[in-house]
Amino acid sequence: MPNQVTGKIERIAPTVQIQSKDGTKTYQKREITLNLIRFDPYTGEPYSFDNYPTFEFSGDKCAELDRNKPGQVVTVSFDLQGTKYTDKDGETKYFTRIRGYKIEPRQTSRPQGAQQTAPQAPPFPPASEIPPQPADDLPW
Repeated sequence: MPNQVTGKIERIAPTVQIQSKDGTKTYQKREITLNLIRFDPYTGEPYSFDNYPTFEFSGDKCAELDRNKPGQVVTVSFDLQGTKYTDKDGETKYFTRIRGYKIEPRQTSRPQGAQQTAPQAPPFPPASEIPPQPADDLPW
């Protein structure tokens, strides 16, 4: 099962061109930030902390973000990637990136022409049609 989150788009950054270390290749990267503020299941109140993760799309996946806009509710499928780095002073640092690979819009309203109808329960029979019950039908 993939890692997925659903939230409202806060921002979509422009595509950035990044040169490889040796300068022979160019990579594309684009970021999208979602508003994932969580709500207390008992009170419905939002939690007091913000939750705005930024997802990184790269290569041909950058173009997928063009179909979306801020304020839209989407589901992002992603992969976590961690990197271990030792600097010149010998200190080890760890970096985590959230790499998005799929984004799907979520429908927040009904399509036009769609009517939501509740199932109809059969009507109760009139009181005159209900047979009388015995006064005491208990076995003890």
